[in-house]
Amino acid sequence: MLSLPLLSELAHERLPSGLADRFCSLLEPRGQILTAARPGDEHVGALGGEPRLPEAVEWPVWEGHGPLSFVASLDCGRLSAAATGLALPADGTLLFFYFDGQADEYASWVSPSNPESRPGSRILYVPADTPVLPRPAPAPLKPYRRVPLRADPTVDLPQLTDPELHIPLGLDYETVSTDPVYVDFQDAVWSLRRVHHRVGGEPDNIQGEVEYEVADFPDDWDLDEFDPDNPHYDDILAEAARWRLLLQIASDDDAGMLWGDGGALYWLIDPEDLAAGRFDQARFTWQCH
Repeated sequence: MLSLPLLSELAHERLPSGLADRFCSLLEPRGQILTAARPGDEHVGALGGEPRLPEAVEWPVWEGHGPLSFVASLDCGRLSAAATGLALPADGTLLFFYFDGQADEYASWVSPSNPESRPGSRILYVPADTPVLPRPAPAPLKPYRRVPLRADPTVDLPQLTDPELHIPLGLDYETVSTDPVYVDFQDAVWSLRRVHHRVGGEPDNIQGEVEYEVADFPDDWDLDEFDPDNPHYDDILAEAARWRLLLQIASDDDAGMLWGDGGALYWLIDPEDLAAGRFDQARFTWQCH
């Protein structure tokens, strides 16, 4: 995935005059990439820092293990106007917490393969106009550094060799696959591939599709035989497909976040639960290299 502004800039640098605009017009935004805000940018959330919590709301804790670390906040009102592809609340703030191991000297892990670890991640929704105050992290947590975030539309990494692109551009497969101008452009696009912070759209998978990690698969569906001959093949596809990426947080030097070996955190949710505000039904997983 790439931000649309970054890809547009690259296209206008590398593609022939007039073609770049036509190329960009064919790209369909899918979700939002989050990056560190620059002066003058609208803030749609932040990494780390102190969460702003109502006085009556307790800091999330995984019983028997310790407090969860605060990872990020999202301003729903500002994001709902952007192309996230998600039915976010019209206003208010989402706060994301994760048990990163600081509280028990990294003895415990949160994993979708262990349902008992689900309390190790939490999403809190704070409605707009709710009185809140910054809440310092409880001991022994060291908070992540605060990084305000901006949002930009994101698109799938485009392949000029796909008929959906080269035919509307008036190009043929032979040209886009051999002409140095188009080959170099495609190489430049792929060189920018990395795991980003993002809201909505397709996850940047590192070790397999995250939807399959959080989905509910009964034992008798036999995922070891995942092919069309499996009598539950369609059920497996449908169950995985119902999970949508809510938030992905990559490792981030500015915030002091490192998830394993340059990995990422993922929160996914069923669209019906999202529309109903049932954030306690979201699922968490993480991956690294």
